[in-house]
Amino acid sequence: MKRLTVILSLGAALLASAASADDLRIGTSADYPPWESVDGAGNIVGFDKDVGDEICKRIAATCAWQNQAYDGLLPGLQVGKFDVVISGVSINDERSQKVDFSVAYADAPNSIVVAPGNKAASAKTPADLPKALATAAIGVQSGTTHEQVIRAHFPEADVRTYERPDQIADDLIAGRIEAGLMERSAWAPLVKDRGADKLVYAGPLLTGADFAEFGKGQGVAMTKGKAELKGKIDAAVEAMLKDGTIKTIAEKYFGYDVSKK
Repeated sequence: MKRLTVILSLGAALLASAASADDLRIGTSADYPPWESVDGAGNIVGFDKDVGDEICKRIAATCAWQNQAYDGLLPGLQVGKFDVVISGVSINDERSQKVDFSVAYADAPNSIVVAPGNKAASAKTPADLPKALATAAIGVQSGTTHEQVIRAHFPEADVRTYERPDQIADDLIAGRIEAGLMERSAWAPLVKDRGADKLVYAGPLLTGADFAEFGKGQGVAMTKGKAELKGKIDAAVEAMLKDGTIKTIAEKYFGYDVSKK
């Protein structure tokens, strides 16, 4: 009887281990609509949430989403708090030294926004922007590629870091900063809500072709060395790009296609 109990206990442990292998904890920063946000019922919603749920479905994983401030996502991944991070994370060389990325599933453009009357509003090229905002106070979300771009290419600027995008917009309107940089899709609802008479786009759309720190598109971040998991997620993302699933999800949230070409 004792031997049977031991065998049954061992079998249960093995089953639990097998099940946990298919359980993924997904870290995200749900403060960046339409990529991800929290709805009135307290649920995480948005483009990344739908993309992540579809990936989980295709790799037959049970996924639990965890909301975390953006600048804590990749450190949390590295110490094992999450299994993957899906939060519009741009793939660049600096991050790739610390974590692994899936193939890119999106490639979203970025914009600088200023108050009306700021000379940067008339900028025509990416090169015009560092000149127009040379010593300006510029707001960015902490831990993002936007912060990296400002620090690298606007060396005399006063970099102000924020936890949430809406804080950048509100400080810009209040005159506490002179400009803000984030993804165009994140700016759009803020400009619409607060008024185009208060927030003005400056210069052209910006991508990794303009500033290398923006990286090579957005990917799923994973702990280094998880080759099997990376292979499964890569295959799922590639299939979703090929069959148009990501394009469809993008059009639902953005009104246009941000899927990686």
